[in-house]
Amino acid sequence: MSRPIVVFEDERASDLYPLTLTRPVFDLRCGIRTLIEKLLVSLRGQGKGWWATDGDEPLVQVHIRGYLQDATTLPLVRYAELFKAFKTVTLINGRVLMDARVLESLSSDWQGKYVSQGQVVAASVSSDLLEPLERSLGRTLDGEIFEDLPEKPIEADLISYPWDLVRLNGSQIEADFRMFKGLASETDLPDGVYLVNPDLIRIGRDVRLGPGVVIDASDGCVFLDDGVVVMPNASLKGPLYIGKRSVVKMGATIYGETSIGPVSKVGGEIAESIIQGYSNKQHEGFLGHSYLGEWVNLGAGTNTSDMKNNYSSVRVTINGKAVDTGELFVGLFMGDHSKCGIGTVFNTGTVVGVCCNIFGAGYPPKYIPSFCWGGASVFAEHDLEKALETARRAMRRRKRELSEAERALLKHIFETTSKERIEFLQAHRQ
Repeated sequence: MSRPIVVFEDERASDLYPLTLTRPVFDLRCGIRTLIEKLLVSLRGQGKGWWATDGDEPLVQVHIRGYLQDATTLPLVRYAELFKAFKTVTLINGRVLMDARVLESLSSDWQGKYVSQGQVVAASVSSDLLEPLERSLGRTLDGEIFEDLPEKPIEADLISYPWDLVRLNGSQIEADFRMFKGLASETDLPDGVYLVNPDLIRIGRDVRLGPGVVIDASDGCVFLDDGVVVMPNASLKGPLYIGKRSVVKMGATIYGETSIGPVSKVGGEIAESIIQGYSNKQHEGFLGHSYLGEWVNLGAGTNTSDMKNNYSSVRVTINGKAVDTGELFVGLFMGDHSKCGIGTVFNTGTVVGVCCNIFGAGYPPKYIPSFCWGGASVFAEHDLEKALETARRAMRRRKRELSEAERALLKHIFETTSKERIEFLQAHRQ
């Protein structure tokens, strides 16, 4: 019996701040694709299955936080309509790294919750849950809604914190790349470009490669998507993904386990990092084991530390609490529309919120709330209207306009982060 799919955010979405302040958890990138793209590609790649379809497309709706709803293009869930048409609805946690193994685990008509390592991966439910599901619209789906359902264990990977995305990025690039296995590159190589292990290199349409470019897939695949520009003497090492219309600057060194989203400019040295898209890190300086959101700009000479001198595990402040990552390498997590000036240095495991402007000598604090302006010596609140004007100008440079929905989204974040920002500013006044 076919079932529609609802991809939902649970209460752990806040543990992925600042990246999920501006987007649903399933819009985060890990590998070549975002988490929801992995689901959709998996469904389409298998043709027909246990899931319902709308025409030729899988019937997928989303359950997200209310303030994000106007800014998404995905169809919002209508539970009452779904249960009128179907006896069962399958809910899938938006933090799941979807693959064929998980889809197969959900294929039976069994009703209940599917759990991996104590976390709800998915649940197939009847209209008995209609009322609590309707009441939860506009909020995350808390685990208690599934409390009384029978439980079945399955194997699945779920993202819990930002560093999970970075840690799993290399293996996810390899997994996503398998969908392109056997497909020929679509751009002819110019003279002076050197490929290592070309069978694991795919070059999309209208890619421009300068002389002296080295693409090394000896340790993993490399995928340059459509319209990528790689300037002369850049060195690229897999596993690596460079998104559509992104530019790799002259002489850049991009190491493996790195994903660069679309329409970004990157240079200097980057290793084991993810850039969501539409961001700049195009000058000399090191970015390692980090995740940058959209519309981020790192000034020339910006450097991130990604390992402590005593080789101990890194602690990171997430959603107001210090978390031991258990990781030796952790860099910078920076939210959308944040910038830093030339020569900025970030300590190991630093978190910067949305619409921040960081500059000046010395290490800034390891946790900086959204809409803060300053550096190691002093901070102030970043005026909302000035921040919106900066966002508008930055987006216009990429031929995008700041929509009313996006303005409202940033205004909501400004208002809801006010308390933590006031406490932070009081602690950092001199």
